[in-house]
Amino acid sequence: MTSPASWQPVFDRHANLFEALEDGRSLAMLDKATWDAGKGEALSCKLEGGRMQALSAAWEGAAKTDADMLFVGLRDSLAQLDAAGPDQRMSLLKDSIHEGEVLFFVMKTKCTLIDAGWEDFLDSLGLAFMGACR
Repeated sequence: MTSPASWQPVFDRHANLFEALEDGRSLAMLDKATWDAGKGEALSCKLEGGRMQALSAAWEGAAKTDADMLFVGLRDSLAQLDAAGPDQRMSLLKDSIHEGEVLFFVMKTKCTLIDAGWEDFLDSLGLAFMGACR
C-alpha cells in the first residue's frame, strides 16, 4: 500500500488544488492486486478542516467506497510514485495516468465532482471536466 506519510507532504505542497473542495470529499489510491481481491488497504485522502489528509483505510471493493475518485496502480507504479519526491509526485501521477500505468475511476457524476470543487485538481492532472454542468 502507498504510505500516508509519503503522500501528506505532496497534498500539503499542493494545497491550492483543494482550496475550492468541500470538506469530506475524498479520493483513494490502491494497487491492482488489492482492487482485484476486493479487500485490503488503500490510501484514503480526505479533505477535513480545509486540509487534505492522507490516511490508511480499509478497502472493501469499489461498491463500498465513498471516495469521489479512485486511482489504481498497475504493476509497480505506486511504488515508483512513492519513490519520487513531493515536488515531482503530482507530475508523475499525471504522466502515469496518461501512460496507462495508473487507472482513474470516477465514482460520482461529473456535475457532482465540479460542484464539490474537484476542478482544479482534475485540471492539474490533465483530466478536464468542463462541460454541460456549468
